[in-house]
Amino acid sequence: TQQIIGVIDSAEKHIIMSGIIAAACTGITWCFCTATASLCSSWCGNDKPSTVPPSATSGRKRSVILLALSVVIALIYQYALAPNYNKIPWTYINDAWSSGCDDNGISSSNSELREVCSGNAGVYRASSAAFVFFIIFGIAAKCKPTANREAWPAKYFLFLCLCVGTIFIPNDPLFLPIYLWIARVGSVLFVLLQQIILVDIAYNWNTAWLDRSDEAELDEGPGKGKKWLAAILISCGILYTCSLAGIIVMY
Repeated sequence: TQQIIGVIDSAEKHIIMSGIIAAACTGITWCFCTATASLCSSWCGNDKPSTVPPSATSGRKRSVILLALSVVIALIYQYALAPNYNKIPWTYINDAWSSGCDDNGISSSNSELREVCSGNAGVYRASSAAFVFFIIFGIAAKCKPTANREAWPAKYFLFLCLCVGTIFIPNDPLFLPIYLWIARVGSVLFVLLQQIILVDIAYNWNTAWLDRSDEAELDEGPGKGKKWLAAILISCGILYTCSLAGIIVMY
């Protein structure tokens, strides 16, 4: 009887100690998770209360990171997943990634061209996910301006879910040819707007340095503003050289 009582007491002590250790581990884990979530939220954009209006650059850095992530995913789809999709033991994935390629005049026996076609469709998948993401949150930011900087961890997660979801969507007709033509028209508009923005930047840049040249002439004396004029000419020469070098390399 005494041995049984001793065993029971020992078991109770072990249970109590296990409960204390489990409670301590749970508390420590909760603290670490809370701290990690707080740091993640601060880094990803929730660094100000919602009552504070967003600044001019709020959300832009996170958007650039998301664009860079979409480029990485597009490269993974094109050069890692597309060449090996036929190795996935799931007929639906094989059909989804190969659909639409036969309509472009690519025979089923030409594996190299089918791989290129599937790789291009993989790029469209990542690009379309980014397109849908920015459309949704562009509307959200229009309705609520602070949405541009809020809940970026959830936004990244949603974008990754969109990218994963596109894996199961057949190429035809959503990516080939519907989104393909959306991307073509959008790229033309983007290039036109980009040219307008670049010209505006050039004019503002030139005006700012001319103003500094005039200020130097007035504050420092005659001839002191020539350094700003020389800087304008040097910058112009460097940009023209880079443009010509890029055209030569590309064509």
